[in-house]
Amino acid sequence: MPASILPHFTFNPNAYTLGLFEQKDIVCECCHQPRTYSYAGPIYCEAEVDALCPWCIADGSAAAKWDAEFQDWASVEGNSPDPAEASAPINAASLEEVVSRSPGYNSWQQEVWLTHCQDMCVFLGYVGGEDIRPLLPELRPDLQDWPDEEFLLRSLSADGGLTGYLFQCRHCGQHRLHIDCD
Repeated sequence: MPASILPHFTFNPNAYTLGLFEQKDIVCECCHQPRTYSYAGPIYCEAEVDALCPWCIADGSAAAKWDAEFQDWASVEGNSPDPAEASAPINAASLEEVVSRSPGYNSWQQEVWLTHCQDMCVFLGYVGGEDIRPLLPELRPDLQDWPDEEFLLRSLSADGGLTGYLFQCRHCGQHRLHIDCD
């Protein structure tokens, strides 16, 4: 793949427009190549990584080099943080792709990657109340902890203190929503 073609991320297809990569000149700490994009999302590893290109995320070399995760495995919906406990059945290849070869997303507290149809959902982006209003019938199961729906719709913001994170099942098209606040 020529270096000029940015890699596509199946489970985070909008990563470049969501601010998860900054367009700036770097030398990637993984491949040591000069690059024009630097990762600005979460990375879970012991190393302090400041300059990472999208190619090293996409091919898994960054995860392998630093034993890194871009989505905390224990924060995938249905996964138990205790390895001794059974987890929900999730497509293992998709789980590995999200954790090791997909950019994560920035959240206030802890990112939660949602699942549906026993597979990882696609992260679509940050959303506010007006963004989700047309999707409310689909999202109601995810809004059970929010008894005042109108308050939520007024307060939810794509970039504020109460933020929505919109996902979609790649099998049935069902939308899912995670909400987090500062």
